[in-house]
Amino acid sequence: MKKNALFLVVGLLAANLNAQTITEVFLPEYLANGNNTGDRAPTAARLTISGLLPNATYRYYVSGETNVPVGTGAGNYFGINNVTNSAGYIQGYTTQKAFTGSLLANDENATANRYSEFTTDASGSYTGWFALVPTSNARFTVGNNVRFGVILNNGSGGTSVAHQLYTTSTLLSLGQGTGIGVNQATFLVGDTLGTVPGETMVLLYDNVAGSGRPVWGTWTESDGINATAFTLWNTHVTPGRWGAYVPNDLANGIRRIEYWDIGSNSLLGYLTDDDGIWQTINEPVFLAANGDTTYDGGVGRPIGILAPIPEPSALTLLALGAALGLIRRRPA
Repeated sequence: MKKNALFLVVGLLAANLNAQTITEVFLPEYLANGNNTGDRAPTAARLTISGLLPNATYRYYVSGETNVPVGTGAGNYFGINNVTNSAGYIQGYTTQKAFTGSLLANDENATANRYSEFTTDASGSYTGWFALVPTSNARFTVGNNVRFGVILNNGSGGTSVAHQLYTTSTLLSLGQGTGIGVNQATFLVGDTLGTVPGETMVLLYDNVAGSGRPVWGTWTESDGINATAFTLWNTHVTPGRWGAYVPNDLANGIRRIEYWDIGSNSLLGYLTDDDGIWQTINEPVFLAANGDTTYDGGVGRPIGILAPIPEPSALTLLALGAALGLIRRRPA
Protein backbone atom coordinates (compact mmCIF):
# COMPACT_ATOMS: atom_id res chain seq x y z
CA MET A 1 0.00 0.00 0.00
CA LYS A 2 2.82 2.41 0.95
CA LYS A 3 4.64 1.51 -2.26
CA ASN A 4 1.57 2.31 -4.37
CA ALA A 5 1.11 5.61 -2.53
CA LEU A 6 4.73 6.52 -3.23
CA PHE A 7 4.29 5.80 -6.93
CA LEU A 8 1.16 7.96 -6.93
CA VAL A 9 2.99 10.89 -5.32
CA VAL A 10 5.94 10.58 -7.73
CA GLY A 11 3.52 10.42 -10.64
CA LEU A 12 1.67 13.52 -9.51
CA LEU A 13 4.92 15.42 -9.02
CA ALA A 14 6.10 14.45 -12.49
CA ALA A 15 2.80 15.54 -14.00
CA ASN A 16 3.03 18.87 -12.19
CA LEU A 17 6.60 19.47 -13.41
CA ASN A 18 5.41 18.89 -16.97
CA ALA A 19 2.28 21.03 -16.70
CA GLN A 20 1.73 23.18 -19.77
CA THR A 21 1.43 26.93 -19.19
CA ILE A 22 0.85 29.99 -21.33
CA THR A 23 2.37 33.33 -20.32
CA GLU A 24 1.18 36.68 -21.65
CA VAL A 25 4.15 38.70 -22.92
CA PHE A 26 2.09 41.17 -24.98
CA LEU A 27 -1.67 40.52 -24.88
CA PRO A 28 -3.97 43.21 -26.34
CA GLU A 29 -7.01 44.39 -24.43
CA TYR A 30 -9.40 44.19 -27.39
CA LEU A 31 -10.43 42.29 -30.49
CA ALA A 32 -13.21 43.05 -32.97
CA ASN A 33 -16.32 41.01 -33.75
CA GLY A 34 -16.24 39.29 -37.14
CA ASN A 35 -19.92 39.24 -38.14
CA ASN A 36 -19.14 41.23 -41.28
CA THR A 37 -16.39 39.46 -43.19
CA GLY A 38 -15.22 42.67 -44.84
CA ASP A 39 -14.65 44.34 -41.47
CA ARG A 40 -12.53 41.58 -39.97
CA ALA A 41 -9.00 42.30 -38.77
CA PRO A 42 -6.43 40.21 -36.92
CA THR A 43 -5.24 41.00 -33.42
CA ALA A 44 -1.79 39.72 -32.48
CA ALA A 45 -0.30 38.60 -29.15
CA ARG A 46 3.17 37.53 -28.06
CA LEU A 47 3.01 34.49 -25.80
CA THR A 48 5.34 32.04 -24.08
CA ILE A 49 4.26 28.40 -23.93
CA SER A 50 6.11 26.21 -21.43
CA GLY A 51 6.00 22.68 -20.04
CA LEU A 52 6.26 21.04 -23.45
CA LEU A 53 8.66 18.41 -24.73
CA PRO A 54 12.18 19.79 -25.27
CA ASN A 55 13.37 20.39 -28.84
CA ALA A 56 10.06 19.14 -30.20
CA THR A 57 8.05 20.39 -33.18
CA TYR A 58 4.40 21.05 -32.32
CA ARG A 59 1.50 21.57 -34.65
CA TYR A 60 -0.76 24.39 -33.50
CA TYR A 61 -3.55 26.75 -34.42
CA VAL A 62 -5.01 29.81 -32.72
CA SER A 63 -8.51 30.14 -31.24
CA GLY A 64 -10.64 32.32 -29.00
CA GLU A 65 -12.78 30.88 -26.23
CA THR A 66 -15.35 31.99 -23.65
CA ASN A 67 -16.58 28.63 -22.37
CA VAL A 68 -15.52 27.06 -19.08
CA PRO A 69 -14.18 24.43 -19.22
CA VAL A 70 -12.53 25.50 -22.44
CA GLY A 71 -12.78 23.66 -25.72
CA THR A 72 -10.96 24.12 -28.99
CA GLY A 73 -12.55 27.54 -29.43
CA ALA A 74 -13.36 29.41 -32.63
CA GLY A 75 -11.95 31.96 -35.04
CA ASN A 76 -9.57 32.03 -37.98
CA TYR A 77 -5.86 32.75 -37.72
CA PHE A 78 -2.60 33.84 -39.36
CA GLY A 79 0.47 31.65 -38.91
CA ILE A 80 3.62 33.54 -37.82
CA ASN A 81 7.14 32.09 -37.64
CA ASN A 82 10.11 33.38 -35.65
CA VAL A 83 12.41 32.59 -38.58
CA THR A 84 11.88 34.05 -42.02
CA ASN A 85 11.68 32.04 -45.24
CA SER A 86 10.50 32.68 -48.81
CA ALA A 87 7.11 33.72 -47.42
CA GLY A 88 8.63 36.01 -44.80
CA TYR A 89 7.59 35.62 -41.17
CA ILE A 90 3.82 35.57 -41.73
CA GLN A 91 3.08 32.30 -43.49
CA GLY A 92 -0.56 32.56 -44.42
CA TYR A 93 -4.18 32.86 -43.34
CA THR A 94 -6.76 30.10 -42.99
CA THR A 95 -10.46 29.82 -42.31
CA GLN A 96 -10.28 26.09 -41.50
CA LYS A 97 -8.05 24.45 -38.88
CA ALA A 98 -7.14 20.83 -38.21
CA PHE A 99 -4.02 18.80 -37.47
CA THR A 100 -5.13 16.29 -40.12
CA GLY A 101 -4.69 18.97 -42.80
CA SER A 102 -1.46 20.43 -44.16
CA LEU A 103 1.04 23.05 -43.01
CA LEU A 104 -0.01 26.67 -43.54
CA ALA A 105 2.71 28.11 -45.80
CA ASN A 106 3.65 30.02 -48.95
CA ASP A 107 1.57 33.14 -48.15
CA GLU A 108 -1.61 31.24 -48.87
CA ASN A 109 -5.16 32.33 -48.13
CA ALA A 110 -6.51 28.88 -47.30
CA THR A 111 -10.06 27.59 -47.02
CA ALA A 112 -9.06 23.99 -46.32
CA ASN A 113 -7.72 22.50 -43.08
CA ARG A 114 -4.36 23.95 -42.07
CA TYR A 115 -2.09 24.05 -39.04
CA SER A 116 1.14 25.86 -38.17
CA GLU A 117 4.28 24.66 -36.38
CA PHE A 118 6.83 25.82 -33.85
CA THR A 119 9.81 24.09 -32.24
CA THR A 120 10.49 24.29 -28.51
CA ASP A 121 13.88 25.00 -26.94
CA ALA A 122 15.87 22.68 -24.68
CA SER A 123 13.65 23.57 -21.72
CA GLY A 124 10.42 22.78 -23.58
CA SER A 125 9.39 26.42 -24.09
CA TYR A 126 8.52 28.57 -27.09
CA THR A 127 7.94 32.32 -27.32
CA GLY A 128 6.42 33.85 -30.43
CA TRP A 129 3.67 35.91 -32.04
CA PHE A 130 0.19 34.49 -32.62
CA ALA A 131 -2.66 36.14 -34.53
CA LEU A 132 -6.40 35.53 -34.10
CA VAL A 133 -9.14 36.66 -36.49
CA PRO A 134 -12.60 36.70 -34.86
CA THR A 135 -15.48 35.38 -36.95
CA SER A 136 -19.27 35.46 -36.60
CA ASN A 137 -19.12 32.67 -34.00
CA ALA A 138 -21.13 33.51 -30.86
CA ARG A 139 -17.94 33.47 -28.79
CA PHE A 140 -17.05 36.82 -30.36
CA THR A 141 -20.39 38.51 -29.65
CA VAL A 142 -19.90 42.20 -28.89
CA GLY A 143 -19.28 42.66 -25.18
CA ASN A 144 -17.92 39.15 -24.60
CA ASN A 145 -14.66 38.60 -22.77
CA VAL A 146 -12.58 36.24 -24.90
CA ARG A 147 -9.54 34.22 -23.88
CA PHE A 148 -6.73 33.99 -26.45
CA GLY A 149 -5.78 30.37 -27.07
CA VAL A 150 -3.21 28.12 -28.72
CA ILE A 151 -4.31 24.55 -29.52
CA LEU A 152 -1.51 21.96 -29.78
CA ASN A 153 -0.90 18.39 -30.84
CA ASN A 154 1.42 16.07 -28.89
CA GLY A 155 4.70 17.39 -30.36
CA SER A 156 5.38 14.05 -32.04
CA GLY A 157 3.47 14.32 -35.27
CA GLY A 158 0.07 13.57 -33.75
CA THR A 159 -3.06 14.55 -35.65
CA SER A 160 -5.37 15.06 -32.67
CA VAL A 161 -5.62 17.77 -30.04
CA ALA A 162 -3.38 17.14 -27.02
CA HIS A 163 -3.33 20.56 -25.30
CA GLN A 164 -5.79 23.47 -25.15
CA LEU A 165 -3.99 26.46 -23.65
CA TYR A 166 -5.69 29.79 -23.01
CA THR A 167 -4.62 33.06 -21.46
CA THR A 168 -5.87 33.98 -18.01
CA SER A 169 -6.57 37.55 -19.11
CA THR A 170 -9.34 38.20 -21.61
CA LEU A 171 -9.86 40.49 -24.59
CA LEU A 172 -13.07 42.53 -24.85
CA SER A 173 -14.94 41.98 -28.11
CA LEU A 174 -15.84 45.25 -29.86
CA GLY A 175 -18.31 46.03 -32.61
CA GLN A 176 -17.75 48.34 -35.58
CA GLY A 177 -19.80 51.49 -35.11
CA THR A 178 -20.11 55.10 -34.01
CA GLY A 179 -21.62 54.58 -30.55
CA ILE A 180 -19.91 55.64 -27.35
CA GLY A 181 -19.95 53.40 -24.27
CA VAL A 182 -21.51 50.43 -26.06
CA ASN A 183 -18.33 48.49 -26.93
CA GLN A 184 -18.01 50.07 -30.36
CA ALA A 185 -14.78 50.77 -32.26
CA THR A 186 -13.37 52.76 -35.17
CA PHE A 187 -10.88 51.41 -37.69
CA LEU A 188 -7.44 53.02 -37.50
CA VAL A 189 -4.80 53.03 -40.24
CA GLY A 190 -1.20 54.04 -39.55
CA ASP A 191 1.27 54.96 -42.28
CA THR A 192 4.98 54.53 -41.51
CA LEU A 193 6.00 56.44 -44.67
CA GLY A 194 8.43 53.72 -45.64
CA THR A 195 10.41 53.83 -42.38
CA VAL A 196 9.27 50.36 -41.31
CA PRO A 197 9.46 47.20 -43.45
CA GLY A 198 6.53 44.85 -43.99
CA GLU A 199 5.83 42.13 -41.43
CA THR A 200 6.96 44.29 -38.51
CA MET A 201 4.79 43.90 -35.41
CA VAL A 202 2.92 46.96 -34.13
CA LEU A 203 1.70 47.54 -30.57
CA LEU A 204 -0.63 50.42 -29.66
CA TYR A 205 -0.94 51.93 -26.17
CA ASP A 206 -3.21 54.54 -24.60
CA ASN A 207 -0.31 56.05 -22.61
CA VAL A 208 3.05 57.52 -23.64
CA ALA A 209 5.03 55.22 -21.32
CA GLY A 210 3.76 52.02 -22.96
CA SER A 211 2.71 50.62 -19.60
CA GLY A 212 0.08 47.95 -19.04
CA ARG A 213 -1.42 45.86 -21.81
CA PRO A 214 -1.46 47.21 -25.36
CA VAL A 215 -4.79 48.29 -26.82
CA TRP A 216 -4.14 46.37 -30.04
CA GLY A 217 -1.47 44.27 -31.72
CA THR A 218 -0.97 43.94 -35.48
CA TRP A 219 1.72 44.19 -38.19
CA THR A 220 2.75 46.30 -41.15
CA GLU A 221 1.94 45.50 -44.74
CA SER A 222 2.68 44.00 -47.00
CA ASP A 223 2.63 40.45 -45.69
CA GLY A 224 2.31 38.86 -49.13
CA ILE A 225 -1.09 37.32 -48.35
CA ASN A 226 -3.99 38.09 -50.65
CA ALA A 227 -6.71 38.08 -48.00
CA THR A 228 -9.33 39.41 -50.39
CA ALA A 229 -12.19 38.63 -48.02
CA PHE A 230 -10.96 41.42 -45.71
CA THR A 231 -12.46 44.31 -47.66
CA LEU A 232 -11.53 46.90 -45.06
CA TRP A 233 -8.13 45.39 -44.31
CA ASN A 234 -7.28 44.96 -47.98
CA THR A 235 -8.13 48.58 -48.75
CA HIS A 236 -5.08 49.69 -46.80
CA VAL A 237 -2.34 47.27 -47.87
CA THR A 238 0.00 50.07 -48.94
CA PRO A 239 3.52 48.92 -47.93
CA GLY A 240 4.39 50.16 -44.45
CA ARG A 241 0.78 50.68 -43.39
CA TRP A 242 -1.06 48.81 -40.66
CA GLY A 243 -4.64 48.52 -39.43
CA ALA A 244 -6.24 48.25 -35.99
CA TYR A 245 -9.45 48.96 -34.10
CA VAL A 246 -9.66 51.63 -31.41
CA PRO A 247 -12.51 51.68 -28.85
CA ASN A 248 -14.70 54.76 -29.26
CA ASP A 249 -14.71 55.30 -25.50
CA LEU A 250 -10.91 55.16 -25.16
CA ALA A 251 -10.55 58.50 -23.38
CA ASN A 252 -6.83 58.95 -24.05
CA GLY A 253 -6.88 57.64 -27.58
CA ILE A 254 -3.64 56.09 -28.86
CA ARG A 255 -0.60 57.79 -27.36
CA ARG A 256 2.25 55.39 -28.10
CA ILE A 257 3.07 53.15 -31.08
CA GLU A 258 5.84 50.55 -30.96
CA TYR A 259 7.43 48.66 -33.87
CA TRP A 260 8.92 45.23 -33.08
CA ASP A 261 11.12 43.08 -35.29
CA ILE A 262 9.85 39.50 -35.26
CA GLY A 263 13.12 37.66 -35.80
CA SER A 264 15.25 39.45 -33.21
CA ASN A 265 12.51 40.39 -30.71
CA SER A 266 13.92 43.93 -30.86
CA LEU A 267 12.09 47.21 -30.54
CA LEU A 268 12.93 49.02 -33.79
CA GLY A 269 11.48 52.29 -32.58
CA TYR A 270 8.49 54.00 -31.07
CA LEU A 271 6.69 57.32 -31.22
CA THR A 272 4.33 59.07 -28.85
CA ASP A 273 1.66 61.75 -28.87
CA ASP A 274 0.58 63.33 -25.61
CA ASP A 275 -3.02 64.13 -26.59
CA GLY A 276 -3.93 61.27 -28.92
CA ILE A 277 -4.33 63.58 -31.92
CA TRP A 278 -1.81 62.75 -34.64
CA GLN A 279 -1.01 64.22 -38.03
CA THR A 280 -3.64 62.81 -40.35
CA ILE A 281 -3.12 60.90 -43.57
CA ASN A 282 -4.06 63.39 -46.27
CA GLU A 283 -6.58 61.23 -48.08
CA PRO A 284 -10.34 61.91 -48.28
CA VAL A 285 -11.39 58.76 -46.41
CA PHE A 286 -9.42 59.85 -43.33
CA LEU A 287 -9.97 63.61 -43.24
CA ALA A 288 -13.16 63.56 -41.15
CA ALA A 289 -11.27 62.04 -38.22
CA ASN A 290 -8.49 64.65 -38.51
CA GLY A 291 -5.95 62.37 -36.84
CA ASP A 292 -7.95 62.16 -33.61
CA THR A 293 -7.65 58.62 -32.22
CA THR A 294 -10.69 59.20 -29.99
CA TYR A 295 -12.85 59.78 -33.07
CA ASP A 296 -15.98 57.63 -33.38
CA GLY A 297 -16.25 57.00 -37.11
CA GLY A 298 -16.74 53.24 -37.11
CA VAL A 299 -15.61 51.72 -40.42
CA GLY A 300 -17.29 54.29 -42.66
CA ARG A 301 -15.03 57.13 -41.53
CA PRO A 302 -11.79 55.52 -40.37
CA ILE A 303 -8.94 57.29 -38.61
CA GLY A 304 -5.70 57.67 -40.55
CA ILE A 305 -2.46 58.83 -38.92
CA LEU A 306 1.14 59.33 -39.99
CA ALA A 307 3.26 57.11 -37.77
CA PRO A 308 6.85 56.83 -39.05
CA ILE A 309 9.78 55.87 -36.85
CA PRO A 310 11.45 59.19 -35.91
CA GLU A 311 15.02 60.02 -36.81
CA PRO A 312 17.60 59.01 -34.18
CA SER A 313 18.24 61.58 -31.47
CA ALA A 314 20.06 61.62 -28.15
CA LEU A 315 16.72 61.52 -26.34
CA THR A 316 15.45 58.62 -28.43
CA LEU A 317 18.63 56.61 -28.01
CA LEU A 318 18.54 57.19 -24.27
CA ALA A 319 14.91 56.09 -24.11
CA LEU A 320 15.68 52.93 -26.07
CA GLY A 321 18.77 52.18 -23.99
CA ALA A 322 20.88 51.65 -27.10
CA ALA A 323 24.27 53.02 -28.06
CA LEU A 324 23.74 52.74 -31.79
CA GLY A 325 20.51 53.04 -33.74
CA LEU A 326 16.94 52.54 -32.70
CA ILE A 327 17.18 48.98 -31.41
CA ARG A 328 16.81 47.48 -28.00
CA ARG A 329 15.81 44.08 -26.76
CA ARG A 330 13.25 43.10 -24.15
CA PRO A 331 13.02 39.76 -22.37
CA ALA A 332 10.98 37.22 -24.33
